[in-house]
Amino acid sequence: MRHLLVVAVAAGLVSGCSFLRDRSLDYVHAEPGAPLAVPEGVNTRPIKPLYPIPPQRPNDARITEPVQPPFPPSMEQVAVAELPALPNAPGRSPVKLGTDGNGVPELRVVGPRERVWDELGRALANAGVIIKDRNQSLGIVDVSIDNEAYQVRMVRATEAFVINVQKDEDTVAPVRVSRSLLPALQARWP
Repeated sequence: MRHLLVVAVAAGLVSGCSFLRDRSLDYVHAEPGAPLAVPEGVNTRPIKPLYPIPPQRPNDARITEPVQPPFPPSMEQVAVAELPALPNAPGRSPVKLGTDGNGVPELRVVGPRERVWDELGRALANAGVIIKDRNQSLGIVDVSIDNEAYQVRMVRATEAFVINVQKDEDTVAPVRVSRSLLPALQARWP
């Protein structure tokens, strides 16, 4: 009796599957919506659909061949630039205070990585900044400024190392913090 019940339920489920409609090509019959409206006063690049819905062929009640969406253009090879070695000159590393493209202060330091890293640690200590943690392989020094946590990051650019201040991995520190700390580091650079 028990086996008969299991077989009956299984048969009911299998036959019920045939009542479900295949919706995989419903998008082909979709009507295009209104174009995206941008509020007045907002500048943006021209907006056009990347993958428009293809027009349905007239008199075709059912599509028998698969519809292929357009493929994006192929990517071009990007040439890998070889970075020149930084000079290993004895003496003080040249330090320059400037700003990035967004006007955020940054230090540019020329010299070998190990020396710049060591001098950064000494400059932070000379400026009285509390160092919480250091990770040389990532070029990050976790510091505390006015009881708030920040990161001093050292990243290699083409001709020098760029040092900037960030709140966390994705957020730049407030400009006032960078304008306060970086000139202090420049003045106290060993």
